[in-house]
Amino acid sequence: MAFSAEASLHAFVGCNSFFEPCPAHAGAPARDAALNYFDVGRGASLCSLCVAAQPLSPVLQVRRSSYHDVVKMADISRYAEISGIQPYTINSSKVIFLRRRPQPRPPKGAVGASLCTVCSRHLQDVSHFCSLQCKLDGQAGVKHVNLRRLAPSAVAANSSGSSGRSSTGAPETPSHLESLWQLDVAAAASDSDCMADSHAQPAKRRKGCPLRAPTL
Repeated sequence: MAFSAEASLHAFVGCNSFFEPCPAHAGAPARDAALNYFDVGRGASLCSLCVAAQPLSPVLQVRRSSYHDVVKMADISRYAEISGIQPYTINSSKVIFLRRRPQPRPPKGAVGASLCTVCSRHLQDVSHFCSLQCKLDGQAGVKHVNLRRLAPSAVAANSSGSSGRSSTGAPETPSHLESLWQLDVAAAASDSDCMADSHAQPAKRRKGCPLRAPTL
């Protein structure tokens, strides 16, 4: 890794303040004061106004895709080694995801060309990792992270813990994964309730034959 320090790269992946209002520019327009930059040297999130105030500091711009943080490969490749990470094309630009994403169900139809060696997510190309987080965890020896079986209590403990790892050694999981997990569980429960109601509902009685009017 070519970051100024390895801790900066972990801070980049673990930063959960992206796209929140910048506390230093509370009175500025929301679009300009959103924290969508990362200071490589200091390891802190910045807004566009902060970047304009210190133009010499190396920064990375973070973007959003389907509610997940991504970064352009052309930008981060100047500071970090990103080989083996699955790239995606968004708005004609090659990007990578910062963190792994939950996959509550296996994909329908044809499976991917390969699997992430850390979380077993299906990948489009022959790659080793689905995100920058999985590559860092893979280099640290973490394997077989299954987000489908991650209990909500473990997710909450990981997201609130300061060390970034749970007692079982699992890597820290972003707090938004707990809500996604709960939504998936709620949807499954709703489907089962609907099926139970359909089985419990008695069959409708057929109407009798209509009576014809008497002939004169």
